[in-house]
Order: sequence, then structure tokens, then C-alpha cells
Amino acid sequence: MEIFYKNKDVIISNSFYDTELLVISFCPLIDERQTMTKDSGFGKVFFENKKISCIYVIPTWNHWYQYEYMQDALEIVKVIAKGFKKVVLYGVSMGGYGVLKYANYLKACDVISISPQAAVTGAQSEFDSRFLQFWNKIDYKSDSWHAENNFPLNVTIFYDRYHLEDGRHARLVSNYIKHAKLISLPFSGHEVFAVLNESGILSDFIFSLLSANVDYAVLLSKYRRNRAKSGVAWMYAARNSLTRNRVNAAGRLYKKSIDVIEWRKLNGLTIDAAKAKMTLLSFVDYCFSTNNYAWFYDMYKRFSNRKIINVDLTEHYIECCFLSGDGNAFIAAVQELDKSGKARSPKVAHLTKQAIEKSIAAASDFH
Repeated sequence: MEIFYKNKDVIISNSFYDTELLVISFCPLIDERQTMTKDSGFGKVFFENKKISCIYVIPTWNHWYQYEYMQDALEIVKVIAKGFKKVVLYGVSMGGYGVLKYANYLKACDVISISPQAAVTGAQSEFDSRFLQFWNKIDYKSDSWHAENNFPLNVTIFYDRYHLEDGRHARLVSNYIKHAKLISLPFSGHEVFAVLNESGILSDFIFSLLSANVDYAVLLSKYRRNRAKSGVAWMYAARNSLTRNRVNAAGRLYKKSIDVIEWRKLNGLTIDAAKAKMTLLSFVDYCFSTNNYAWFYDMYKRFSNRKIINVDLTEHYIECCFLSGDGNAFIAAVQELDKSGKARSPKVAHLTKQAIEKSIAAASDFH
């Protein structure tokens, strides 16, 4: 049976194989510049490859699954879910919020919520400004699930206790769902899903959570043994060191984070381009804040050709030349940018003006 429902706010699609187990998957934050389709379901490739029946809840914009935008779609999902013996809700970040919000409504047996938000409105959400640009566009916001009772027996929250916002959200969830299992995966940040995937253990985690008996100690042990394969995990370890004023240790961890990205490329392992870029730029910030320009230059030589990941480091290279006082390299880099036909960004234009004022370069160098 194929289901397809669409309105201006949400799409519902499915892949069914049997009536024993049904996963209802809620998408995380989406890129609103892209058009979502019935094939945009979160985890679709995985669930279809493993022949696990799944309903995909796909937002067309980031409305955090507020009821006013979901009402008709939820009725369809609720009716269909009744035909399955076990119903598991699964979501990450925004999707993690969605599965908590509708755990009772959809009569779930289990809930798997990864890096969720616990509140999107009111005083309890004010500590988190990461998603305000999206929350401010939502006309109807309610955290009504906070007042509900009788949540499913198995509610599992995966998060990183060292991550400021996610740690607070997880603790807030536990205030409302006392029996929720809070499983911290240190140094995964808000990218728990990406770190598990890069570590090669995401499938193991999902299968274990879908099984009748989950051994969390085994999962945590597996995570600790494999997280070194993730550049993102090394980056968050570095950030954690910085919060403890262990600047030198943070530097070593940051270097390891970019080494791992290169190692993954050389060994034909998948690289999440967005997460790798985030890791690289975090390393750049560290280099500049600690005046460690030699480390930046080394990284630039390895990554500037975009063969490892497609990220343009030109602006950062120009900034490094300026900060390190290397006038010849600065002039050559700006001249090369001008020759390429690309317009100078406001930042490069400002750096060029400063370079002239500080006599690192002369105005005549750029004419």
C-alpha cells in the first residue's frame, strides 16, 4: 500500500513491508531553499534497504511540527499506525522535538529522540537562540506536550551533556518525562546523528533501539571505541578543551579533526560536506584566535584545492596573510582574486583597506 498526502505545510509518504514494526520518521531541520518531495523522508534509504516499514513525516518548511500545520496529516498517520503491532517514533533535532510532541497522540510504543529541542516558546526556550530565525516565523507555537501524562515506556534521548543548549533541553525533557533514558554521547555536540554515522555505528544503534532489549552499556562502549573515526567528534572534543582553558590540548584535538577528514577521503569513506566544512571553519577560528598562523597555512595547503571537500578558503587565506603581516602573500592573494573575476567580499575589501592603512600593502598594488 502506498500513501501519499501533501498540503502546503507537510508531506506524508511511506514504505511498507510487514505489519510487525512501524517506524514513523520525522525530518530534522530542512533547507527551505529546496523543494521537499515524497522521497525526502528522513532515513528513507536505510529503512528501505533494511525492509523496515516506515511512514515519513516531511515538512515543507521549518514549523517544528506545530499542530496547526499538522492536523490533517496526523489523522492519516494515526489511523494507519493502528494496523501495526509496534510503533516507534524516530527523529533528530527538530524531528526529535516532533516525536516527543506526538508520542502520545500517535500511541507510540517507543520513542527515539536525538539532539531534540524540548521547548520552542516561552521562558523555557529563551536560553536557545540557535533557531530563533525559524521560530519567529511560526504563527502558532505551543509546547502542550509538557502537560501530558502516560508517555510511552521506552523514551530514549541521545545527546551530548557537554553541549550547552542540548544538555539543557535533555534535562528539560526529563522534567516532563521522568522515566526517559538520557544517553549522553560525549563530544558529539548537536551532531549526534552525524558522529554516529561517521563512526560507522548508526545502523547498530538503530537496530538495537528497535529490538526488544537494548543494552545501553554495549552501545556506549561501541561509541567510545569508534568515535575517533569522526572529525566532528574531535572538533567537539577540542571545543570542550577550550571551555576548560586547555588551549594547547584544544589545538592538538583540532589538528586531529582535520587529519581525520583527510583520512576519510583517502580511505574512500563518506564525508558529510556540511559537517566537514563546519569542522574546518572551527579550526580556522582557533588558529586565528590563538595567532597560530602556521597551522592554518598547513591546513590551507591540504584543503585549498577542494579535492577533499568543496570549501572555498580564499577569504580566510587572505585574512591570515593580513593577520600574520605577510604583505607579499596578501598582495598576491588579493591580486589573484581580482584576476579570477570574482568580486571582493565586504570582508576582503575591508582587509585591503586596512592593509593599505597599516602599510602592509599600497593602493598601487591593486591597480
